[in-house]
Amino acid sequence: MHVKALLLDLDGTLIDSYKDIAIHLNRTLQHFGKPSVEVESVRYRIGGGARELLREFFPQELLQEALAVFREYYLSEPVIHTKPFEGIREVLCRAKEKGVELAVVTNKMEELSRLILERLELMSYFSLLVGGDTYKEKKPSPLPLVEVLKALVVPPQEALMVGDTETDLKAGRLAGTKRALALWGYVKVSEEVPEYTLQRPADILRFI
Repeated sequence: MHVKALLLDLDGTLIDSYKDIAIHLNRTLQHFGKPSVEVESVRYRIGGGARELLREFFPQELLQEALAVFREYYLSEPVIHTKPFEGIREVLCRAKEKGVELAVVTNKMEELSRLILERLELMSYFSLLVGGDTYKEKKPSPLPLVEVLKALVVPPQEALMVGDTETDLKAGRLAGTKRALALWGYVKVSEEVPEYTLQRPADILRFI
């Protein structure tokens, strides 16, 4: 299958960022006098966005304040250990050369996602970036994918959603795209069965 558009998740698909997320989570927990968590445990808590991550540690009445603190810490230092997964830059470069449309569809907030991609010198590859706060719904809702495909003028059956979680796969299914599971990421999959599984970023090349 050759596609006209690649829709790519960010954390755990394009970038290895869990250590930075853990750093800012722990800073936020310390701010509120709560105990820190193990950095490695955060790897498997990623995918739903900051609100879902913090919901595990804060009661509803503190959630908004905790979210504001977390975002402030993260925006102040968006890239500490974060880096693209090996082979990602080459995949993006080849896709661009072949005329494949590239878009990021993440549940991370848009401003922070853009800042990280700019720092890593990846933003220029993408026609569109959609964050968890860009529209009124985020993945697993199909809305972000539907809006991206509409803007790119690409039918869903000619697009591939690449992500590492069930959230990505469900959004792709509901939007009508093909789906590929990025096994190098922070994989959390149960009921969703993707059309394709990818062992490493270079495997994306077979679709372009």
